[in-house]
Amino acid sequence: MGRSTLTFRQWLNAEVQEWMKMKIMLPQEERKALKELLDVAQTRSDAGSTVPRPLPTDTMFMLMLVHLKAKVDELEEGIVSKSPITSKG
Repeated sequence: MGRSTLTFRQWLNAEVQEWMKMKIMLPQEERKALKELLDVAQTRSDAGSTVPRPLPTDTMFMLMLVHLKAKVDELEEGIVSKSPITSKG
């Protein structure tokens, strides 16, 4: 017998295709941001598959948030390391 429900990866691929329809209505810089976030969710779908949720969108958005948090941390680290208050010299 076959599988009756989609895997997270299958669901995510279909969901990404639906969200990409919105892309044409966005300004160019937001199109790039949307694509990057959706790509992040897809490239980390294995991690998302390990945490089944009643609403798969929860997992998709959490993957995006984790990526954004890592980017914010990276930017903050760069700012702190270049700050005249914290740098020694």
